[in-house]
Amino acid sequence: MKKTYIFKSLSVAAVMAAAVAGSAVLTGCNDFLDQEVLGNSTDANYYDTRYKLQSALNATYDILQTDAFNNSDWRFGEALGDNVIGADEGLASHMGQLVHFRFNTSNPLILDRWKINYKGIHRANQVIANAHRVVISSNDYARYREVREILAQAKFLRAFFYFNLVKTFGGVPIRPEIETVDNLVIPRSTREECYAYIEKDLREAVIMLPNRFTGSDSGKAGAGSAAALLMKVLMYQAVPGEFSEKWEQLAEMGGYFVKGNSFTLGQMLDYPARYTDAEGNTEEWESIRKRLWFKPQELNSKSDPYEGPDTECPKLSNAYSLEYRDSYNTAITYDQQFYSHGEFCSASVFEIVFKESGDGTTGDTNEGTGIYSDFQSVESQIWADSDITQKLFESDIRKNFTIGHHETLPDLDNTEIGSGRILSLKWYIPRKDRPVYKGDSDKNRRLIRYPEVVLMYAEALNECGHGAEALEQINSNKAVVNKINNGTTLYVGGGYGYLRNQIWTERERELAFEWDRFFDIVRQGRAKECLKTFAENRSNKRGLYFREGINEVFPIPQTEIDVSNGVVTQNPGY
Repeated sequence: MKKTYIFKSLSVAAVMAAAVAGSAVLTGCNDFLDQEVLGNSTDANYYDTRYKLQSALNATYDILQTDAFNNSDWRFGEALGDNVIGADEGLASHMGQLVHFRFNTSNPLILDRWKINYKGIHRANQVIANAHRVVISSNDYARYREVREILAQAKFLRAFFYFNLVKTFGGVPIRPEIETVDNLVIPRSTREECYAYIEKDLREAVIMLPNRFTGSDSGKAGAGSAAALLMKVLMYQAVPGEFSEKWEQLAEMGGYFVKGNSFTLGQMLDYPARYTDAEGNTEEWESIRKRLWFKPQELNSKSDPYEGPDTECPKLSNAYSLEYRDSYNTAITYDQQFYSHGEFCSASVFEIVFKESGDGTTGDTNEGTGIYSDFQSVESQIWADSDITQKLFESDIRKNFTIGHHETLPDLDNTEIGSGRILSLKWYIPRKDRPVYKGDSDKNRRLIRYPEVVLMYAEALNECGHGAEALEQINSNKAVVNKINNGTTLYVGGGYGYLRNQIWTERERELAFEWDRFFDIVRQGRAKECLKTFAENRSNKRGLYFREGINEVFPIPQTEIDVSNGVVTQNPGY
């Protein structure tokens, strides 16, 4: 259902332009509620019901459906890595300059990534800043829960967009929730400050949400989504081989998520430490409850729960599984988890929801996507070849379920991507799932899967000196993979470094072609090594110009620095 929303700022440049030009109108869409189109609303009454707040949340989710968001993700997360070849690798193009790491600070693709994630942040901020305006007509506990879940999803999405920015640019400006003329220009926060901000959003989201949404609500971010992203955020702050409390926190989160260990609300929030300022003033627990839309204690009836610091967090271990089962708990094959049959399956923690409109509209004016159709056509922007896939998978059975030559696909179709090119089956749309109109696919994109949760847990265990437990976790995923062809090969124990390499190998194979490879090798500290090896086997030496200590992050877009008059500073080396 089409919606019209008002938005103001996207970045420093966009904020200042908006200040002059006024508000812009955006057409969005939603997959969760059928609601009437809102008329001319003011800030004073726009958010006064949970339905209106839900509409604003839908507009935030809508960013994930845009071509700009998804194109940015595959360009930065996959095309820059060492597992694909690109159609546009000439230095005359902006994309070619990007993948060769020979770009300047005005590269429009870098600016696009900055803008689309800040657009998402701005929309999430509108929900978070205005949730307090909602008026509920009764003291029914369920009404508070509905608003709380909307607020929590906005916090998850804001954290997700900021995480995209931090792993791309390092420390970035933390935009105020309410934009005014007085706060148009915000200096960059440090990387550590940004991560602390992200963590707080995610920790609060976990305690505010059910473990996962199902049925007609499938696609909404639940506590599992927030906990999984929190684990990834912790992992990105830690350095392999170096002791860090982040590794310990990640291991604790893994024990909670994977093994079902007890975890209280107070533990999740790290209360009172995270809620105590420099002067020693601590936010009262009841104040936190009210701010997060738990029903106020003074309004509670005897039948209403009271959520205290010792209350247990939602159980996650029974909501997700490594087994390949659809949303009806029916067994599916490994590759089917990436097709329509596997949407919201047991191993899917968070996915972007697309919906075919069927009326011929394309681009961001509908709920479908053309991103996967593009990948399996002659215009495909990225693909693999036999050398890449052999190095990646060797004899691993996932090779047969993750890649397909243009003439040998599961349904005997021909992708027409060209001889010698290999398409990831994670991007493939089976014939039975094809949209009526190209560019209108309803194939959902999996952003976080449960195998990654398990592998993050394994890595943290190994970093904390619990190698035997880490081996158990990595083999839990491999054992499920073995069922594909009755295999028996498992990983074997060894020293810290040996086990870490096995975990990284399993990550690369299980998460191959999911648009995160570049960021993964950067956080592992081996981007230079991997890209140098890749360049040696490419005639154009792509990746050879990666500068260690500089290219792990990208330059702040020049327009942001210029408009801020230097308040927003540039990254070193640019």
